[in-house]
Amino acid sequence: MNEAQFLASREAGWSMLQRLCDRADVSPANLTTGELRELVRLYRQVSRDLALARTHSVNVDLIAHLNSLCARAYSQLYRTPRKPFGAALGAALASAAQTVRRRAWFVAASATIFVAGVLFAAWALRSVPEARVHLIPPMMEPVFAQWKSGQFEERSASEAIAMSGFYSSNNPFVAILSGAIAAATFGVGTAERLFSNGLILGSLASEMAGVGKLGHLLVSIAPHGVTEISGLVLSGAGGLALGWALIAPGRRSRGDALREAGHDAIVLLATSVVLMFIAAPIEGFFSFNPSVPGWAKVALALASAAGWAVFWTGYGREIEEAPLSQRPPGRA
Repeated sequence: MNEAQFLASREAGWSMLQRLCDRADVSPANLTTGELRELVRLYRQVSRDLALARTHSVNVDLIAHLNSLCARAYSQLYRTPRKPFGAALGAALASAAQTVRRRAWFVAASATIFVAGVLFAAWALRSVPEARVHLIPPMMEPVFAQWKSGQFEERSASEAIAMSGFYSSNNPFVAILSGAIAAATFGVGTAERLFSNGLILGSLASEMAGVGKLGHLLVSIAPHGVTEISGLVLSGAGGLALGWALIAPGRRSRGDALREAGHDAIVLLATSVVLMFIAAPIEGFFSFNPSVPGWAKVALALASAAGWAVFWTGYGREIEEAPLSQRPPGRA
């Protein structure tokens, strides 16, 4: 094969295929029907050129270039069609709800550990008052004092936005941390984080009950707490699923078990972060707003609880119950 002649006769087509792939990278819709046909023709030509080069040439750079060009064109021709935003969002929501149902035991275990922390703190402060110094971190004392005053300061719009931003950055971090440390600690770190968060809430509830303001606490945290605590529980469930995969891999290697559990764990962690983001503006603008009446806060909390209960138990079931031949690709 005369390589110089080969390059001279083919290089223009290779360059054209490269340009078409560049345009298709952004969106295949950028190509006209004629350009798409040209891409197919050039792809077939480059595939033949690659076979010829591998057979008759020792030019490693040429073979690598043609191989890369073929792979790129192949990926454009056989790429999975992008779903419209609405369809993609619906699929993501269905995946979240289905994963929560599939990992219900870990969700229940996560919730149980959190509630155990709440109950233990309430019992310990009532039965052993001197345990207070061990249960309430010094940095939390000003927060507890503010709560026990039973008063919220009026926030301006800018202050509410600033606090929503703080909640949007801090609370998702807590959720991710609760799940992320699972693999390194076989789930023990996740359980500790859940229990510790329960201890803080239980200690605050006990302190508020002691000054006759427990109702004020519950009404104030309920509007955002339904969503925020759900996020914390789901992040814990993801961490516990990873930890259990390491503790009890069954007949699989721990690496294989961890990879299988990892998909659901990532979905649970991502869902928990979304829940934290949803809760942040409620907390920043609504829950601690003294101008919002208590009945409105309770109504929002009940509506949130009912809405999430319906979503977790029912959303996406039509996909699960459909025959395999009718399910979207990738859905088992």
